[in-house]
Amino acid sequence: MKAAWITDPIRGDLSISVGDTDSPALDDDRILIDVEAVGLTFGEPTWVTNGSQPLPDGAPRPLPVIIGHEFAGRVATAGASTSGFVAGDRVFGLIDFWRNGAAAEQASVLPGEIAHLPVGVTAADACTLPIGALTAWQALFDHAKLVKGETVLIHGGSGAVGTFAIQVAKEAGARVIATARGNDAVALCLALGAERAIDTDTSRFEDVAGTVDVVFDTVGHELLERSWGFLQRGGRLVTISGEAEDAPSPERAASLGIEAYWFIVKPDPAQLREIVARVANGRIDVLIDRSYPLGDARQAFEEARDRARRGKTILIVARK
Repeated sequence: MKAAWITDPIRGDLSISVGDTDSPALDDDRILIDVEAVGLTFGEPTWVTNGSQPLPDGAPRPLPVIIGHEFAGRVATAGASTSGFVAGDRVFGLIDFWRNGAAAEQASVLPGEIAHLPVGVTAADACTLPIGALTAWQALFDHAKLVKGETVLIHGGSGAVGTFAIQVAKEAGARVIATARGNDAVALCLALGAERAIDTDTSRFEDVAGTVDVVFDTVGHELLERSWGFLQRGGRLVTISGEAEDAPSPERAASLGIEAYWFIVKPDPAQLREIVARVANGRIDVLIDRSYPLGDARQAFEEARDRARRGKTILIVARK
């Protein structure tokens, strides 16, 4: 089969290429997927091949590493010990980050990583959900415990996660403020439901927004640091930026009377079903910034360095 992978841990995304490899074996507890579309995460080369990032058991991670962990496609074959899925089922999901991704003609997944894809939702749209929308969902509800009537500030509102976060928070009855860069990005945040959008190239969010109940940060760096003092007591700060060692200090949070969390999105079929139902009935819009064929995977990464992105970039593996 064809697959897009990283071959050199030093060169990162410069070593992304497409080549031939064996199709994954079918273990009894796995499901083989004929992949149709894959969502790209442009930071992936830095966290999957950092000098051959070790596996959880400490063993070196074998190279090459297939990229792209969120996907949509059809079940090709279901392992003997699996249940709930049969050949031909349309599915989408999130492969654990320690394993090979789905930027390939076939991928091996666990039943707990996928959900059925309803009629009316395309594979291209569905492959944007398992990281972008699921991250937003888990940040706002699992960690921040956002409730109706609260005010949430979303840093990076025009990005692949932020665009979903604005919509999910708005639907939950929250007042949404977003930060973004540039007039087009600000306009997009407002169109998605933000009550206010702040261009961080020209304004300081502290001077415009007032204190909030929740900050959801997808950007990090200075914006994250400045957000600590922006929350009222009892507020929650949730970030996905950086690595585990960059996680917010519980001691600092306690001294300010707030809670602070860093997390990595996890597969959750039940939450995926909640999200995709909202896409199917038009309550959540999907934003695809650009799509490429599988063979142009490296080009997708190269071009992403030099342009502002609005929503998700995807690979089309097969059109079915």
